Amino acid sequence: MNPQTWWFVIRASGLVAYALVGVTVIVGLLLSTRLQGRRPPPDWMLDWHRFLGGLGLMFTVLHLLSLLIDDYIEFGLIDLFVPFAATWRPVALAWGVLAFYMAVAVQVTSQVRHRMPARWWRRVHYLSVPLFVLATVHLLLAGTDADHPLVLLMVGGLSATVLLLLWFRLPAPIGIAEPSQRD
Repeated sequence: MNPQTWWFVIRASGLVAYALVGVTVIVGLLLSTRLQGRRPPPDWMLDWHRFLGGLGLMFTVLHLLSLLIDDYIEFGLIDLFVPFAATWRPVALAWGVLAFYMAVAVQVTSQVRHRMPARWWRRVHYLSVPLFVLATVHLLLAGTDADHPLVLLMVGGLSATVLLLLWFRLPAPIGIAEPSQRD
């Protein structure tokens, strides 16, 4: 086996996990905005959202396992699961560790949503946006491909789309009536 195989798996799984997290957040925001009108979104869109979220977490786990297996930097479990414990770029890795914990919380609570109050589930699910922000910071600070034009295009495109959809998702400023409240 090529000695750089795990290095390629680390890089690829991290980039794929990031893209999946970004698309999952975008689909989630599309599901929760009124851009589609007042009718509920189709069931396939919610299924796709759940599938992408789970797949994103699986690629994140592959990213972590590959870091454990690769012997170039020699990460240990503590380095990968305790924020600021790593000796290699501790701050950059801490953002990834925190994003991972948020992803696990969102996925686990989504699996047991029917057993918990909707208000609690929604509050945990709101972590998806900070999770995306932390994953973005982690990629830009720790990713060896962070300066590649295609990676920057991906980060910029996903981030711009999330910001645009958040703008539609957030409530109207005070003093501006919602369309349904006029007249």
